[in-house]
Amino acid sequence: MHQHPAPDPDDNEDEEDLEELSTSVYQGSGLTVRELTAEQLQRFLDAHQGQPAQLLGSGWAGLDPPASLGVSWTPLAATQPMAPAGPPAGSLGRPGRSALVEYRRRRALELAGWTRGLAWRAPLVAAAGAVAQVLAAQGGLPRAGLAGLAVAALVGWRLRFRPSEQARGWRRGAHGERRTARLLRRLARDGFVIFHDLAVPGADANLDHLVIGPTGVFVIDSKQWTGQVYQTADGLAWHNHYRLDRTLDTVRWEAETVSRLLGTRATALVCVHGAQVHGGGGEAQGVAIMPAGRLRDALGQDRVLSDADVQLLAATARLRLRPAT
Repeated sequence: MHQHPAPDPDDNEDEEDLEELSTSVYQGSGLTVRELTAEQLQRFLDAHQGQPAQLLGSGWAGLDPPASLGVSWTPLAATQPMAPAGPPAGSLGRPGRSALVEYRRRRALELAGWTRGLAWRAPLVAAAGAVAQVLAAQGGLPRAGLAGLAVAALVGWRLRFRPSEQARGWRRGAHGERRTARLLRRLARDGFVIFHDLAVPGADANLDHLVIGPTGVFVIDSKQWTGQVYQTADGLAWHNHYRLDRTLDTVRWEAETVSRLLGTRATALVCVHGAQVHGGGGEAQGVAIMPAGRLRDALGQDRVLSDADVQLLAATARLRLRPAT
């Protein structure tokens, strides 16, 4: 057991003086880190001049090499500093994953229900074929058996399993998100950071895309539609014969939530694939509606955030928002 020399009272007085003059920048369990001026640092060095340097903590003993090696050893940290974790960059996340998971879930449920109906579908197909064969034979048609098989095949085709329109809508949504992601991927070289498929804290909703870059912060909702998107004179937006009030309310609420989480304004935007957007895009109820071909224009050209701002906001987003699945 090593014996430690008794502390010098004069040393204690110097340390107490330093604690009174310096500013505490960290207070932990058994550890205080203080900020010293150049004068205070010189006083500390003068007070401890001639004392041998020691590694603090018993954990260093386990790192000493065996004495038989006969070589000097330097801790790794002294020769190779540890690289900090890099800031978020480029395109992060898997676009359309939540929508694809929901499509597969719905499809599985519908397939299970369809399978339970095989008990009446199979006899119905067989009966349709038999009736067709009998009618063909009575009518004197040649190869009545082939006619019966053809009718049975036709009925079976009509009764085959097909996902519902609601389920297929989720698959189209996933496809639209992937198409938008391909457009956004090009922005990485311009200093943008793009997140895909993020969960909204405390809600079942998810963000299709969150874009943070020199021109601002944008919450983008992807839509894979057909037909037309237009705005009437009263300011309402429509997709074919359906009003977009609920869609726009959701995207605007998502942008407001992101604004609170990041502490800066986020712009709500709907990116439309497939459908024709009249007027080349516009704004309704506080949400920009743009065709996919004009997505880059919708993000603007004027710099409003510095590179440091972008990295700070992107790091905050990665900390406070999680992948949806």
